[in-house]
Amino acid sequence: MIKKLNSLIILAIVTAVMVVLMLITIQRPIDTTDDYSLLFPELFGQLSGVDTLKVKSRQDEFTLYKEGEDWFVKERWNHLADFNLVKRALIDISEAKIIERKTANPEQYILLGVEGVDDGGESIQITMLNGDKEVASLILGNEREVGQTQGARRFYVRRAGEERAWLAEGYLNINPLMLNWIKSEVINIARERIARVDIIQPNGDKATIVNIGVKDKFGTPEALGKTIFKYEQLGYDMAGTLFQLRMEDVQPLKDLSRGESEVVTAEFTTFDGLKITAETSFIDGSYFSVFKAEYDAALVKTAPKDIVALNKLKTAEQVQQEVKIINKELNNWAYRFGGFIGTNLMRAKADMVTVVEQVIPMPPDLTGTGLSPQ
Repeated sequence: MIKKLNSLIILAIVTAVMVVLMLITIQRPIDTTDDYSLLFPELFGQLSGVDTLKVKSRQDEFTLYKEGEDWFVKERWNHLADFNLVKRALIDISEAKIIERKTANPEQYILLGVEGVDDGGESIQITMLNGDKEVASLILGNEREVGQTQGARRFYVRRAGEERAWLAEGYLNINPLMLNWIKSEVINIARERIARVDIIQPNGDKATIVNIGVKDKFGTPEALGKTIFKYEQLGYDMAGTLFQLRMEDVQPLKDLSRGESEVVTAEFTTFDGLKITAETSFIDGSYFSVFKAEYDAALVKTAPKDIVALNKLKTAEQVQQEVKIINKELNNWAYRFGGFIGTNLMRAKADMVTVVEQVIPMPPDLTGTGLSPQ
């Protein structure tokens, strides 16, 4: 019995040693001839012709395509993609450098994560096309941890269609989820431009804040600088709702069903005559908004000197062009937002300010009876 147990222990030790040796063999350099050469030597010069980017993983599969200067997400109703994200991914792949040559044995791919998506692996496959012509295709495997928290990192990779795996260095942080490639910034209106915000409830009740003549300072028209908000920065937050406004998700406007949900209208007016109207409903636990923009010369008003000095305001021609762009991009979509944004787009006055009641003070009790004198 003891001999049998010893044999099993020895076998386990031998097996563990063999696995360690195999891992060392796979991860050590086989040949340094190609060290620090580009993974795709000709790709950078071909990037201008790339018009399609396909991303495939076990989690998702989607296609990004280019029309004019814009990129779109095919499987998300052809919504705009994040141009900067696509551009960064293309450049990063073209600049990736080979550090070490690795295994060409398919049986060992799984240890590096480069076995391919079709084989049930955890890798990400990125394919670049010019029309129907493949320009480059990369299978992105596991990251090799080397202690960096920033900058270029190291990944095991394989060029699609080739058996050889490589250790490559670069900014190869390719996101496998389609939703993360959608242009998430809906609109971007600088807070400094905002002169007034009106939030109108379905019954006609209105909550209003205005710029009180100082940069980043807002109050109600009645109390101005003496306004007591529910929390100190509430006016500032409400006025900045449209600054770098980002969505959680999007859907075609024609597919939005509000049902019996109420619609609250928020109107943002700038010193330079831009008016953005948002119509928001709370539907099944989420906030959904649609937007439209317009220019109205009658809304133009003199801005405080410190705001003018910031050079944020636009000419009438610039605002009119801005309106065209905003409506072209936003008119056909309904956007889903989180609670902070959704709440600010739907605030009633009672949820915005604290009203100090005007109460006539009673005279002090001088009798000691607890009763004021009559």
